[in-house]
Amino acid sequence: MDYAIYKNVNGNKPHVIYTFTQEACNHRAKAAAREKLNDIWLRVIQRPERYHNARGASDEFSYDYMTSSNTSDLIRFYITNYKTKQ
Repeated sequence: MDYAIYKNVNGNKPHVIYTFTQEACNHRAKAAAREKLNDIWLRVIQRPERYHNARGASDEFSYDYMTSSNTSDLIRFYITNYKTKQ
């Protein structure tokens, strides 16, 4: 099964950030996706002044990105199955 990392802003339609196929990842696509998601997560938690309220789990994380002094966007990254269009 192939996997992808998706990005979602304020619950709107998600879009694919990275894809991981079994063929390209030596049949370890989910492990590769988790490793990449962890890399993104580490960048987020290193900048708490920019990315507020960061929270995560093994296959997803989210944070608030301040767009002005009063408003923010909820950004969510997560791993799920990747369905190719056929």
